[in-house]
Amino acid sequence: MRIGFVVGQFPQLSETFVVGQMAGLLNRGFEIEVVCNGISDNHTAHRGQEPVATLLKRTRDWWGAAARARPTLRRLPPKLHDKLSTALDLTSVARLNGCDVVVAHFGHNGARAARLKKWKRLKPPIVTIFHGYDVGVPMHAGDLGRYRDLFRYGTLNLTVNDLFRRTLVGAGAPKEKVAVHHMGIDLEKIPYSWQSWRGTALQLISVCRLAEKKGVEFALRALGQLAARAPELAWHYTIIGDGPLRKSLETLAAGLGIAGRVTFLGSLAHKEVKGWLRRSHAFVLPSVTARNGDVEGIPVALMEAMAAGLTVVSSDHSGIPELIDDGETGFLAPERDFETLANRLHFIAEHPERCEAISREARKKVETEFDMERLDDEFAAILSQFGKARRAA
Repeated sequence: MRIGFVVGQFPQLSETFVVGQMAGLLNRGFEIEVVCNGISDNHTAHRGQEPVATLLKRTRDWWGAAARARPTLRRLPPKLHDKLSTALDLTSVARLNGCDVVVAHFGHNGARAARLKKWKRLKPPIVTIFHGYDVGVPMHAGDLGRYRDLFRYGTLNLTVNDLFRRTLVGAGAPKEKVAVHHMGIDLEKIPYSWQSWRGTALQLISVCRLAEKKGVEFALRALGQLAARAPELAWHYTIIGDGPLRKSLETLAAGLGIAGRVTFLGSLAHKEVKGWLRRSHAFVLPSVTARNGDVEGIPVALMEAMAAGLTVVSSDHSGIPELIDDGETGFLAPERDFETLANRLHFIAEHPERCEAISREARKKVETEFDMERLDDEFAAILSQFGKARRAA
């Protein structure tokens, strides 16, 4: 069975879940075609390694040779841009029509495919996966109506959390066309290992892009409060990742008087990140809704930290409470509430034994609900059902 994936720029280091899902289908005997909005030349995307090397052989830009016109089209008025873009999209219809099912990652790519379906040019059923930005930003702008054609012509809309499912149904998506399908992690590659910080400094870590919705600002503010409230506590905070807010976050740490206890490492290779995680005790990701409405789905980084045995501290944000039960599999604070966050961190620092039991429950939670192998089996079954129905028709 052949599956056509419709994605943005490909491959992207920040969207490893897309490549992971494709690899899962390859391992189950599916053939993959990829139609993307630009082929990345980013060397950190491991272009020469598997499965990316195999996938790139079956990857085509939506517009083929006409992709060079993309920067010019971006300067056109929106209506003219959409009209010309859709016309150029038709150059990839033959490739997609050779597939049994089309899978679109992110709502805007599903809507793009649905326009071709509306024009009766695209034949396979469309399965669209919504991740976060594609729900939060249009919801904030009052523009979920942009998915009207997708709700009508798409076959199934999968959301990575239940909040998004309810949001899409509320925006007009038929209930029978919307379901939750979590993203997962490869548990075989993440051994569980818990280590106590009794008698040593608590090692805190964040691994994320330094953008607004990751909430690193509030982690720093919480630690500033903790340092003032309990100066005797020994801790260090390591931040891995880069992004537009790095300089302002470094300035904030200095202003809070904790710069000597905070290390910004920038972006690191995955192997190095794994090493830092093994040397850490608690993972901090107090995500927030960004000013433009951008939100998390359920961050894969939290799943990986929980699987590895770290105590996780996050926020009551988007789908995160579907992963973390406060006080049972981790700790949550309200968005932007750095005082409560400081309380959670203070508790963790003083109660490593209590955190060990929470850490074991966290691993069980991920094994039960976010195991990539099981989720890939379920996804493959969904696609097989639609593909067989299309062939029978």
